[in-house]
Amino acid sequence: MTTQNDWGLTDRGFRRPTYAELLNALEFKARELFGLKANLTVRSPLGIFLRIFAWALNLLFSLIEDVYNSRFIDTAVGTSLYNLGRAIGLRLLTAQRAAGHLQITGTDGTTVPVGWLAATIAGIQYVVVTEGVITDGTVTLPAQAALAGPDGNTASETITTIVNPMNDITAVTNPGVFDGGRNTETDPEFRARYYESVDFAGGVNADAIGGEILQNVEGVLSAVVYENDTDETNADGIPPHAIEAVVYGGLDSDVATQIFRRKAAGIQTHGNTTVAVISASGVTYDISFSRPVTIPIYVRIANLQTDPNTFPSDGQDQIIQALIGYIGGNVRGGLTIGMDVVFNRLFAPIFSVSGVIDFTLDISVDGATFSTDNIIVSSRQKAITNEGLVTFI
Repeated sequence: MTTQNDWGLTDRGFRRPTYAELLNALEFKARELFGLKANLTVRSPLGIFLRIFAWALNLLFSLIEDVYNSRFIDTAVGTSLYNLGRAIGLRLLTAQRAAGHLQITGTDGTTVPVGWLAATIAGIQYVVVTEGVITDGTVTLPAQAALAGPDGNTASETITTIVNPMNDITAVTNPGVFDGGRNTETDPEFRARYYESVDFAGGVNADAIGGEILQNVEGVLSAVVYENDTDETNADGIPPHAIEAVVYGGLDSDVATQIFRRKAAGIQTHGNTTVAVISASGVTYDISFSRPVTIPIYVRIANLQTDPNTFPSDGQDQIIQALIGYIGGNVRGGLTIGMDVVFNRLFAPIFSVSGVIDFTLDISVDGATFSTDNIIVSSRQKAITNEGLVTFI
């Protein structure tokens, strides 16, 4: 039997007593004061009073426990969790708009203004964020979804409707995907990003630059920064005294701006994408970084056995979403850049769906040759999957 000394703050942390423990303690004290024959039954006046008091104490201990947990990143929730993030310069990511580029066709010399709208057949609208002039029949401009959220994520060649027609604009499309749209960050997502933001508050090392990109660029799902502090080009092709940020998601200009903001003076940048950034003094600097090559992960699930009493009606969809959450996709980070797809670890997200009893599993990178081997991902690659890559047979 526990004693009152076991409650509250102890050398093992905080322990909240249960309602039953509180009631037992109150009844023990009542018998000590009123005698062993005191009537403490459920319908007696004293028994009713003790139960009400135990209930109130239980609420009080629950509040005290929440206050104690609010001091630690693993147990804090809501505003308390976000306040801990502010201590290292981390803020909650609100809902984000999907971003990408629109290719607009029309008469040469036509100016496409900021705010020009296009839409998908389903009516999801996208707004141009930078003014441009049509040259040689087309102009490609950055754009973002009019509303925040994952609904703005769309495949290439799907934004084809002109919302506000202009006489000299004849067509619009999106050559690439629009991605990065998401809902407000959840507590688990915030915690994961907290641990990724090493030295974020004041450092200029590779981890701090990666944290800067993850924190301040909308739509970034994964970012890894490599550095070469030697006097010679290293095996990965990074020049001497240079860094290479490999970033999945976000607009090129936004990524380059954050790299320039955080990197140390005199350090070169390297990568397959280069963007001009203008400093506060008006000097233009070319900032380079890399986009990872995405590796599609095909997942084939066979002989799925489930418990009909606990397996939900949308259980297969839940399994697909669990796999996308673990591996990553267009709107979820999942595995970071350069992280291998370990076959045995794919079982956990599938079994996380209630009612799953047994199944067989294999994976592939081309949708033709399936196996149970791990999929090796290089330091400049990122594994992704989506609804169309996960099949049940």
